[in-house]
Amino acid sequence: MQFVHILAVLAILFGRQGGDAVDTYVNVPSGALPNLVTRLRCATSETLLYKYETTTQLWGTSNQQFRTRCDAHITCLGAAPASYGGNALLFNAFINHVEVTPLNAPRNPQDYVNPDLDQLDEDRTDLLSKLSSGLYVPLAITRGKRQTGGVRPQLPAVVDEPYPLDDDMATPYQFVQNYDGKILDVLFAAADTDIEIRNFKRNPVAARNTELNQRTNKAQTNGITGQHTATFSFNRGRSASTVSKAYASKDFTQFAAPSATNDAATTQIDAQETQTFSADGDFTSASGRLSARFGLDIGGSGGAATFSSGRPALDPDDEDPVLRTADVDIADDLTADATFQMSLSTRAKRSAETDDIAVRNDLDYVSGGLMAEDDRDSGRKNQLEILLQSIGNVYDTLNQFVTRKSPSKLTTLKDIVRIENELDRENKQSSMIFKVANFVKKVNARNCRDEWTTCSELYQLLALGGGSVAERLLVERLDPVLTQLTEDQQADVLNYITSMPKPSSYILYFMKRIYNSEKTSTLSPTIRLTMASVASRDTIPEEVRASVSDLLLSELQESSCEQADAIIDVLQAVGNLGDTLSDRMIDDVIAKGSVCGRTHEAVSQASMYALRDVSDDDAVQTYYRQSLLDEDCDIKAAVITTLIDRMFRIQEQQYTESVESKWPLIGFNEIDEIVATNLLNLTDEFTCIGEELYRYLEMKKNDKAVEILEEFRKNYDVEELLEDEEDDGKQSYNATYSHERQKRAWDHKTCSSWGHSTYYNILQTSGEFSSDKNVYSKRRHCLAYKRVGVSKVNAKLYAGIFAGKQSASSSQYKLFTKMVGKGQIFSKTFDIGTVLAYRIRSSSGSVSQKRYMVVAGKALVKPDTNSDACNTRTWGYERNFYIPIYKITIYIASIDIGAQIRPRFEVNFICKAKGSNTLLKVQPKAILRIAASAQADLVKLIRGGITIGVNLNFLIETVTESIPCISGQYGYDPMTISIEAWYQIRSKIKVQWWPPKIKWTWGSRKKYSPSSLKWKISSPYRRTWLSRSCDGSNIAVTSLPPFTAGLSNDAKTQLRSFFNPRG
Repeated sequence: MQFVHILAVLAILFGRQGGDAVDTYVNVPSGALPNLVTRLRCATSETLLYKYETTTQLWGTSNQQFRTRCDAHITCLGAAPASYGGNALLFNAFINHVEVTPLNAPRNPQDYVNPDLDQLDEDRTDLLSKLSSGLYVPLAITRGKRQTGGVRPQLPAVVDEPYPLDDDMATPYQFVQNYDGKILDVLFAAADTDIEIRNFKRNPVAARNTELNQRTNKAQTNGITGQHTATFSFNRGRSASTVSKAYASKDFTQFAAPSATNDAATTQIDAQETQTFSADGDFTSASGRLSARFGLDIGGSGGAATFSSGRPALDPDDEDPVLRTADVDIADDLTADATFQMSLSTRAKRSAETDDIAVRNDLDYVSGGLMAEDDRDSGRKNQLEILLQSIGNVYDTLNQFVTRKSPSKLTTLKDIVRIENELDRENKQSSMIFKVANFVKKVNARNCRDEWTTCSELYQLLALGGGSVAERLLVERLDPVLTQLTEDQQADVLNYITSMPKPSSYILYFMKRIYNSEKTSTLSPTIRLTMASVASRDTIPEEVRASVSDLLLSELQESSCEQADAIIDVLQAVGNLGDTLSDRMIDDVIAKGSVCGRTHEAVSQASMYALRDVSDDDAVQTYYRQSLLDEDCDIKAAVITTLIDRMFRIQEQQYTESVESKWPLIGFNEIDEIVATNLLNLTDEFTCIGEELYRYLEMKKNDKAVEILEEFRKNYDVEELLEDEEDDGKQSYNATYSHERQKRAWDHKTCSSWGHSTYYNILQTSGEFSSDKNVYSKRRHCLAYKRVGVSKVNAKLYAGIFAGKQSASSSQYKLFTKMVGKGQIFSKTFDIGTVLAYRIRSSSGSVSQKRYMVVAGKALVKPDTNSDACNTRTWGYERNFYIPIYKITIYIASIDIGAQIRPRFEVNFICKAKGSNTLLKVQPKAILRIAASAQADLVKLIRGGITIGVNLNFLIETVTESIPCISGQYGYDPMTISIEAWYQIRSKIKVQWWPPKIKWTWGSRKKYSPSSLKWKISSPYRRTWLSRSCDGSNIAVTSLPPFTAGLSNDAKTQLRSFFNPRG
């Protein structure tokens, strides 16, 4: 150590390179010097040139490899400002000569095609030879057919620059390094605003970030990827010293991107880095590697984040292809490995001439930090670029759709207009929605009545894009005089408006006008629900929202408790107002639920659900708390299931919006204490909702909730119980709990007997079952559950049917069908939707018939008649939203993994009356299309990725008759999960000779062929779920298919995942 210090002193006395450089050293606090590996040197008269190089290998078996090189010019400017502690150096940095090169092109690359350009000649060697021969204009490489005879190339043409990013990198920047090696700050010129460029500039600085204090084995540090703890080791030599550091996933306390949704439990990161310093304190070299794996399997409880890859035992007679396909891991190829090297190349004297370029003292520098910055919209912008390239001419695309020649690109258009809206581009005349609107204007609205399938898709496209021009068109289409649409078709348009992300007051004023003029119309419930949904948006002024709230409030106050159905309809609309409810509205909803709930329990339950988005309000908390303590089991269940739904919605909103976590998802208050105490004790009054209590605590993001669940599993031996539960769905159980660890199982239901399981509370509560049992002595009933897909991307579907008659001679009956769908991709769960259809004939002979759909927490309704007349309806509704899954920066690569989610429900409602028998057939089909993408951007020049295409579906057909009878079948159409790897190159192109005009453009994707088909169901499949069964008949238990109302093996597997902490 003394020898090293002697060398340092000699360097200070005699200088370096013949004494031309002036050396200073970083100021070191008293007593700290002996512990340092080296003391950082600062030669203010010279610039050190470093060669920086990274290699990035992406996406598993596709083995995409890219090499990036640049020159980093580093100049020490002297002591850093006193605000950094007085023991740090200030450096200037300048980057140039950036180049990115693909190292392994696809074996069978497709032609490199761009809508703006002709075919690119792939043989660059040949191109360069032509350049040298004079056949091509210098500095321009043509795209298109090769030219001969010295013909000037046609535009557009690629600009051939060896370092096309030099202009973007031209602004120098600064960084501060502390005496102990830590990078305290990176400072950028105020005008240097490009986030991708700034993040790249951070990399040569991050390569120097280290720990020089030999007594520090572990320390908190920042890096490009985020904040983490690192483990250090040191090797101090006579001529050079090295510092090594290592860190992994478990060491991270914060990822760099604040908008990232990285799930630490399913991400694996391993990294090692080494820095080398000369004996006299110069940083001479660094190297490192970092590997990342995404979507890993994790054990234990935790709801959606647990990936269950096992398959249930198979019935040898069951030919269901979903059960017989092997599970696959779509995350196999979600990998990224990167290395970097940085080494000192040459030293050069500073001069005024070089300082004018590389060291700019005239710039205003602002703090930026070392961690990578995040452009929250970067993934959406990149996706939009790709989609716009693929769509071609929008008018041709729409014409092809209308003439049914090529409807496939309509989905791409929906994605484009949705993203433009998210990026606030919907009111720009250059936006896609303006082009769509111009096309729709030319479609004869009167023809839409007979061509509704085509027109409805166009109107949904307008609603997804939004903006003033779309609103005006949709309002026109709601005018029955202009369009002659049926009420059913008008209801479809209203339901599409519900999905409009940023509506204006204009559309709300119009709906209020038609609502006030048609309050007795069967369309009025649909208008009411749509108004409330639109009024809940942030873009609606408070006074306009208040007018809708006042309208609903007056209807609620005017309804008597005997009008329970009308009250429930209004409460559904109140729920659509979301978290915008006024104190007065909250008080009135609670009052109506408390008073009318005494005689109509459904009103009490509806009031609780209407308040779900304001569940953290003090008055609502008191209402829920008192209901938990004082009311019967069904009301307790309604409270807990409402709060579970609220947590689910908060999570889903966080994927797509800037929504903060709030109770009940986080925190632990008095209601949580009640839940915890009664889960652990399970007294008689809470035993009936034991499963709901467990699920509620399991969803909470709270350490205390985790502790309660662990204690519960220990006390009641849940795992041992479930391992012993091997029934085949033919038995039923009663739940019993005790502190003696008595074995018990949750109640569940089979088609062959009457009963209820909280597993199916998503369909109906036990109170509704009990009420139906008391009213309808002749009845048939069945519940079922199904999962389609694979462990890391799937859809879970629940279905229930009921037919009941008061007595053999009575005309009073109830027909009921409900289907609920939930989706999951990796750890992200989301709502596919809910379909509910019922027809009830009362003792007085009046008929109540409703068809609801609930999507994204908003209720939609189709108009229905309150007479004996049966009507047939077809209904479809599609959501379109984006979920970010992982977002992380690995050295120069910015990795963005996300999914465009397109859940859709298509439903046929068929009602037929024949004599005294009424038949209600409901045919819902849940469709889940997902376009997931993993993309890595490398310094604006290359991006490489994989696309995961998911197409899942499930359908049921239920028939309920007032005899009463029920029957049903289930199945699905062909399904696939496929993966395709690709990369793109970005180039400068010349689009105008004079005056010269150049722009950047991405070429189309070079695909790694063939794509990989990960999972497939080739043929349609249909199977009888339940043969026609009428009251008084018995269903042969032996004939029940695996899709049973009892817990199938598949369902039991899911229940074990709910309760078994070891999967």
